[in-house]
Amino acid sequence: MKLNLKEVPFSTRGSYMTFSYLEGKFQGREMEKGLYFRNVHGSAKSSFLARVTPVWQGAPLEYTYEADGGEVRILTSKGQAGIAFADKDTIVIQGNVALELDFVTEDTAFSFAQPWKAGSRDFWMVNCFDGNARYMLRAQQGNLKIEQKWNVSTADYCRIYLESGQEEYLVTIEENFEDWADTKRTFDYKKTVEKSAREFEEFYQSMPTVPEEYKEGARVAAYVDWASIVAPCGALKRESMFMSKNWMCNVWSWDHCFNAMALAYNNPKEAWDQFMVMFDFQKPSGNIPDSVNDSKIVHNYCKPPIHGWALRKLMHIMEVSHSQLEEAYDKLSRWTNWWLNCRDENNDGLCEYTHGNDSGWDNATAFSQLPPTTLPDLAAFLVLQMDVLSEAAEELGYQADSRMWKKRADEMLENMLKTLFEDGLPKALTGLNMEKVESDSLILYLPIILGDRLPEEVRGKMLEVLKGEKFNTQHGLATESPQSKYYESDGYWRGPIWAPSTMIILDGMMECGEKEFVQEATHKFCRMVQNSGCAENYDAITGEGLRDRAYTWTASVMLVMAHEYLD
Repeated sequence: MKLNLKEVPFSTRGSYMTFSYLEGKFQGREMEKGLYFRNVHGSAKSSFLARVTPVWQGAPLEYTYEADGGEVRILTSKGQAGIAFADKDTIVIQGNVALELDFVTEDTAFSFAQPWKAGSRDFWMVNCFDGNARYMLRAQQGNLKIEQKWNVSTADYCRIYLESGQEEYLVTIEENFEDWADTKRTFDYKKTVEKSAREFEEFYQSMPTVPEEYKEGARVAAYVDWASIVAPCGALKRESMFMSKNWMCNVWSWDHCFNAMALAYNNPKEAWDQFMVMFDFQKPSGNIPDSVNDSKIVHNYCKPPIHGWALRKLMHIMEVSHSQLEEAYDKLSRWTNWWLNCRDENNDGLCEYTHGNDSGWDNATAFSQLPPTTLPDLAAFLVLQMDVLSEAAEELGYQADSRMWKKRADEMLENMLKTLFEDGLPKALTGLNMEKVESDSLILYLPIILGDRLPEEVRGKMLEVLKGEKFNTQHGLATESPQSKYYESDGYWRGPIWAPSTMIILDGMMECGEKEFVQEATHKFCRMVQNSGCAENYDAITGEGLRDRAYTWTASVMLVMAHEYLD
């Protein structure tokens, strides 16, 4: 497996440190071309820590790199260097060509290096204030040479050179918080690489199996998931899978459901942690936040209530214990009641989105008019979630609760069909007066997730559209019909193909017995991932990967769908 560090960061499970090869604009900043050491803590004002460059006699060297799950190798005409993770907090670098770590000091505060003594061992402590972190550098072999210009309280520049003496240098970089202490460890670089590669291989083998033709894409997808996991830290009380270690360095409150499914086959504890992570931040009202990381919790928006659907999927894949079901029942009940109590502004029995972001389809054409917007997908998710709550209550012995949830689900389904469907097809309504919105968005067809809960006529008409030319391209289901005047090739939710919309639609169609179509669409999606990587979304016409190119829910959806529908 070869990693393209322009797209997929090099990291390891649990770590907040990563390496990317950058050129042009990244995170809104114009970057000089090169390999960068980065930090993905949410508390960081900037993720950029240092540019890594091989040098010879004081001048930069031309270089190429190779990267896989175990290491990054920097190759030059004068020698080479390797970078590997010993663990989530420790990086080991070995080489026979000098490396310059040019720490980012421009437009930052309190960035500098200072000598540090730990017993008989010498370190350099590098303070990266805008990264909200400190790093301890030590030469186990070779030398560290420092060039910096101190200016009152910060350094105008700070460059650290890794240089070899009579043998290759071996340097460690350790993340240093206030409780750092020297563990007096020494490292063998070869064993470090082998350990890291072995840990990734074990993770890959634990992920869902896929057909042979998609093994290459599946391995990269597994790496994207594995390397995007971060350890408990700050606000995060459990191991959590970020959406990416590029710039989407958060957990969002529907993305995590897809990642939980991919983990569930052979990593049930990790899957349950990933499913429950957002509920760690549930408010007394029942609301869960839009997104979280180790230092920031965003409550301005929320995300759609797909969690009942996700729980049903998890129960199909893995064993959910009685205590876990009790925990999920409590959390999902409160989450459902929040929607019913706090998002039905006109008291018509149907809930609304107050912004496109609440739906996860931020700028879809269904939200082209000022919200609140009433959409059938939200009603469908709540119907399904109440169905799952009814099933869970019955299993837990809560018979009255079970009947109550079933009654409420039936009432919302009836209301949805009466209000949000016209001639058997779905529509979008906006404002408290419920005016119809012109939209050719795929979001309107997500209620197919209800399968045979839908009347046969409605189900048939929706399937006819989904199987027709309105949304279908050679690469999959566009989120806005390519025939629409609002279609944009890189329009976020106004055209590109996305993993979650694909999986939700196909899951519903499979429930409706459309196995042949589902398998064909899954092949399209898997080929696109294999060719264009685990992108945040894809051009529906060309299949080109767009935006963040190392996105975990894309990786997870590819693995789950290839396993469930093709393997």
